[in-house]
Amino acid sequence: MIVAKTPLRIPLAGGLTDIRGYAERFGGVTVSATVDRYLYVVLKPNPGGAFELRYLDTQEKAMEGRAIRHDLVRESLRSSGLLDTPMTIHILADLASESGLGASGALTVSLLNAMRRLKGERPTPAALAREAGHIEVELLEGASGYHDPTITALGGVKLIEYDGADARAREVAMTATTRKAFADSMLFFYSGRHARTKPSLDLLSSRLPDAIPVLHELKAIARELERAFGEGDVRRVAEIIGEQQRLKQSLPGNFVDDYVLDVTRRAREVGAYAQLPGGKISAFVMVACPEGQLAAVRTALADLQEVRLALEPEGTRAVEL
Repeated sequence: MIVAKTPLRIPLAGGLTDIRGYAERFGGVTVSATVDRYLYVVLKPNPGGAFELRYLDTQEKAMEGRAIRHDLVRESLRSSGLLDTPMTIHILADLASESGLGASGALTVSLLNAMRRLKGERPTPAALAREAGHIEVELLEGASGYHDPTITALGGVKLIEYDGADARAREVAMTATTRKAFADSMLFFYSGRHARTKPSLDLLSSRLPDAIPVLHELKAIARELERAFGEGDVRRVAEIIGEQQRLKQSLPGNFVDDYVLDVTRRAREVGAYAQLPGGKISAFVMVACPEGQLAAVRTALADLQEVRLALEPEGTRAVEL
């Protein structure tokens, strides 16, 4: 039995510059971090000769891999050369799907990590990220750019540069004091609003010429965020997190409605900066409180459920049991 575990992620700045159309023409840049909530894949050979899957509230059985309905599972099997190897696959998640925290990227990375380990292979996190990005973005034209599989595979707080599908990552340099101050300044809330990412990103991609100036700005603030971390300027870090949200709302796509305007306004009224992560109106709100406005934010957003998240320094991993 193989168990693979991959962290979810929070985007901080530069998100959406990793979508294929922009990254191939101009190169994208993101700064993001993994958190201590995970996507798990449990995989073992099936002696009955079938593929048996369990995910969310769904059970699926197929006599051959090509007949599997779950796109990411089927294409991960194909990419790994295991379409003709019957197996049982269980998918588990710490948080509900379609939440805006990169679950599809983490799932594809976990699937590939488990499948490659079943074959006796030990691919690097970077190789898993590239393979997962190829499946999600290029084969399936799915609900993400190259960012989610890359950061969830690698882990940590990373600046990632995208030259099309080629990603180069480095850990964002900061002192232990800055890391703690940043982590202590962040609050996370769950709204229960789940939506699909693909329609939003399809709209953005279809109107990419209109979006290019804003995407250039998003790329610039990602680089500025790395500098702010390096200088220990937690206030500027918070401002850039809020700036990411403001710029995103001006893009074509499903990024803003009355709820988003209300939540971000309430955070700003108490001196904090809110961002709804992901390529849509997500189920989570993350709030940066650079001057200790934690209690005030909790009061201002009392109608939302607070969720405790911590930074996760590691990326995907797998073990054989």
